[in-house]
Order: sequence, then structure tokens, then C-alpha cells
Amino acid sequence: MLILALVPLVIAPGFLFTYDVVPKVALFLLGAAAVLPWLRLRPLAAGRAGRWFVALIALQALSLAVSTALSVRPELSLTGSTWRRFGLLTQLALLLFTLALAGYAAGNPTRIRNLLRAVACAGIPVALYGILQYFGWDPWLPKAGYHIGEGVWTIVRPPSTLGYVSYFANYLLTVMFASAALWLTEASRSWRILGAAAGLLAAAGIVLSGTRAAILGMILGGVLLALWLRPRFSPRAGLAAAAVLMLGVAFYYSPAGQSLRSRTRWYVEDPRGGSRLWLWRDSARMGLAFWPAGAGPETFTGVFPRFQSAALSRQFPDFYHESAHNIFLDAWTAQGAPGLAVLLALAALGFYAARLAPASKLAAALAAALAAALCAQQFTVFTLPTALASYLTLALLVALAVPPLETPRPRAHPALLPVSAVLALFAFRLLAADHALAATRRDIESGRLAEAQDAYQRAALLGARTDLWYSRAMQVAAQQSPDPAVAVTANRLALEFAVRATRTAEDPANAYDHLASLYGRLNDLPGTERSLRAAIAASPNWYKPHWLLAQVLWLAGRHQEARGEAVLAADLSAGRHPEVARTVRQFTRGPANE
Repeated sequence: MLILALVPLVIAPGFLFTYDVVPKVALFLLGAAAVLPWLRLRPLAAGRAGRWFVALIALQALSLAVSTALSVRPELSLTGSTWRRFGLLTQLALLLFTLALAGYAAGNPTRIRNLLRAVACAGIPVALYGILQYFGWDPWLPKAGYHIGEGVWTIVRPPSTLGYVSYFANYLLTVMFASAALWLTEASRSWRILGAAAGLLAAAGIVLSGTRAAILGMILGGVLLALWLRPRFSPRAGLAAAAVLMLGVAFYYSPAGQSLRSRTRWYVEDPRGGSRLWLWRDSARMGLAFWPAGAGPETFTGVFPRFQSAALSRQFPDFYHESAHNIFLDAWTAQGAPGLAVLLALAALGFYAARLAPASKLAAALAAALAAALCAQQFTVFTLPTALASYLTLALLVALAVPPLETPRPRAHPALLPVSAVLALFAFRLLAADHALAATRRDIESGRLAEAQDAYQRAALLGARTDLWYSRAMQVAAQQSPDPAVAVTANRLALEFAVRATRTAEDPANAYDHLASLYGRLNDLPGTERSLRAAIAASPNWYKPHWLLAQVLWLAGRHQEARGEAVLAADLSAGRHPEVARTVRQFTRGPANE
């Protein structure tokens, strides 16, 4: 229960490089390592839903292992990308932890309620922090990171402790319906009050986040819960609902609601939700190319640009797509047809288990939580906290469908100790590497390049793949240093690690583009051209390398080729970059066609 409560909460700004990702993953891995020796599958075998659950979890683990073995980047699929660390090791730990939770709670409503209490308790500070961020209070994170726009049209997208607003809002959906379960089923007045408080704070956090997907999920889950339970609405309940509605309208039109009104304006101007429709279509095409086993977990960033259409590039030439923004498409692109089929089957099993469960109110609240999460996750992908919340919901639904059992004395299984040791070692390695990267950043910002080199070497030995970031940081240090000797050293390191980044970066197109910029500063036209052509090979419909290559070709006297690249760059940027259009005009007025 501590893991369920602490994973969404823990952040370590200043101490760690990716302060909102690594501490969560490391804490979860350590918790999973501690729990695994006590894994019990026998209670799940007592029910049909439990047996299916064990089988599907095993198939999901097998699919992930095969996809990792056949991945285009096996080392990346094994340990996970920098932005979410959701590779094979983390996902296997999640699956095993989910089995342990289901086995622990199987046939035991008291334990199920205890787990829901942990979720509600954790949700209160998470929701409160996000709400306070909306109102301008944040002692830890820079506000510029989640304030978007200018003047009266500025919107606030509070991330709370979850790293990004969508993950914050999606996590609160589980908190909201777990709290509803406590309100509906708890005998203790204190826990019912706590459930009501957590649910109201979660709902407020979702609304103030301005996340359309989570708001839609909240509505869908609420409708499902109402249809399932068919409550009788008393005049008092009607008056309370009307009062809440009036308060909401008053807040929306008050000065404090300005950010929400600005967010509504964004909705009206962007009814399609940004790039998602084009992104989903191109992600589906990517999945077809790797349908037997997928491209591998966590490889989307590097592989997708080869499948990104010119239409998507024209509509959103500057967007960076780190995922498919849909959990099923994410499974399709990463694991192929087997992974997608298993994930769909797990979702279906959750609702099947809800129908089998004898506790109708508890089952209804958990089914509503699952429906809400699935709805919202059609617009985002899993991170560890949101995946943990969704798999917890599945585990509790399955546990609820298992007949009541006698709870035997817990007994450890030594056979699982090696798995726990691997997870614990990976957790400590992640923490050490990320801490070394944080030290590297501090040393670079302070001008201590020798110390920064030592710190980064430690991070690299521990498996950090941040050569692109390190090269860019050194480039900035070279430009800002007043000491010529320091600038020379920083430039040398920037070039050295830019070359390395083309082999290690999660997004090769950006790595080659950066290397081209460094070669350009050295007036190395052949090196610049090679790097830009490699960037184009990695991301054919990205306008920027085409535009830069046009300038390199023009300087080399290859005017006809330069014009062709410039025209292509202008087409892919769709008029959103005046400097690209100026290049086309300049080249058109230049020397006659050869």
C-alpha cells in the first residue's frame, strides 16, 4: 500500500536530472522487488476471472519479451526511454506487481478497501498540489513550464507531481472513482468523509487541469456508475447538485476562472485536439510495418519519423512526437498484434470481472474507474503512475470476482529472489546515473567543465544515454564562457559527443541535425551535408534538414539541387516559417538554372 501511495507523490527536483520520472520508477522497482517473493497465484485460481487474468498477464510478459528481443533498439527497449523509463524491466515489474496485488486481495473485500484507501490518501496531496499550481502557488517547479500563452489568454496546465498535465488528470480519474467506492461501501464515517473529500478534490483537479480527455473520462465513468447503480435522487441531492453547478459557473466567470475561459477558447480554436488525428493514422501505418512483434517498447521516438506523413508535417512542422498518444496504438507499434490483442483482452476482462463480482457497488465504482481511464488513455499513453493506477483497477476487479477464501499465512518464495535482485539493482543504477546527470548539469551551469566531465563519465558508465543533451549543453557552455581555453575544450567535447549521439540518441534525426550544426560552425561542408542527409533519412518529412541542406548545396555551387531542397522544405513547413520562404525567393533570384 505504501508503494501505491508514494509512487504518484515522489519527485526530487534538484537532486535528480529527470526528477519527476526516475524517483517514481526507482521507488516502484524497489517496492516490486520487496513484494515479489510473497507473490501468491493460488487464490486467483479459485475463480474463472482470476485464471484468465494470470494467463493474460503471462501472455503480456511474453509479448514484451519477444518484442524486446526483436526490437530495432533492444538496449532501449530493455531499460526504457529517458522521458518515461517504461521499458521491459519496468513493465515486467508492473505485471508481476499487479499479479501480487490481485493475489493479495483475491476474495478479500477488506483488503480491497484498504488498497482503495491508499489510493484516496495519495490522491489528496496530488490533487491539492495541482489545484494550488493553478492558483499560482508552487515552491518546487518553475511556473514557466506549465503556463502557456501570453496576457489574458495564458492558460495554466498544472502537472502536480506527475510531470505533465495529462498524466496528472488521468491519474486523478482513478482517485476519483476509488474515492467513490469508499463513499459507497465504507462502514466507517471517517473513511466515507475522506473518500468524499478525495473525490471532490480529484474532480476539481481534473477540471482545473483543462484536460479534455480526462473530463470526458470523468463524465463517461459517472454516467456508467449512475446507470449501474440507478440511484434515487432525493430533493436534497438535486439541490446539492444545483448548488455545485451554480458554484462552478460562478467560478468560471470570476477572475479566478480566467485560465479556464482561455482554455475554452483553445478548445474552440483546436476542436481536433492538435496533431492527434494525423498522428494516429501514421502510427497505425507504422504498426502495420511491424505487425508480428512491433518495433519494440520505447522505440517510437526514433522509428515513427520514418512513417510520419507529409500531411502531418505540413500541419504541425515543429511538433515532436514521443508517443502515439493512445495506449492501444502504443501497444500496436511497440508489440505488434499480440501486444494489442492482450491489452484489449485485459480491458474486456476487467468489465467481465465486474459483472461476476457479488459486491455490486464496489464493482460498479471500479468498472467506472476502468471505463474512465480507458477513455482518457485514448489520447495519451501510459506512464508508470497512470499504468499502475489502471492495472490496480484491473487487479481489484479480478480480486473482487474471486470467491471468498481463507487467508493463509504469507510465505516467501525464494525462487523469485533473483528477479527481485535484478529489479533492485536496476533501480539503484537508475538513481545513481540520474543523480550523476544532475551533478553534470550543475557543474556545466557553474562553468566547472572538468567536474562536469567526471560526473558525466560516471553517468555514462551507469548506462545514461544523454549524449545529445550533453553535447548541446557543452555547446552552450562554449558560447557563454569568457575563457578561450574553456570554450575550446567545450567545443571539442560538444563535437565528440554529438558524433556519439548519432549512435545513442533516442531520436536520431535530432542528433544528426545537431551534428550538422556543429560541422557548419567549423565550415566543414562535406560533414554538414552527410549529417543532414542522415537526418533526412531518419525523418524524411521534417522540413528543417531539407532547408539547411539547401543552403549547404547552394554554398557548394550545386544550385539546382539547392532549389529542389528549398522548395521541398517550404512545402513541408507549409508557410509557417518565413525564413524558409525567404530562402526559396533568394535561390529563385540567384544564378540561372544549371
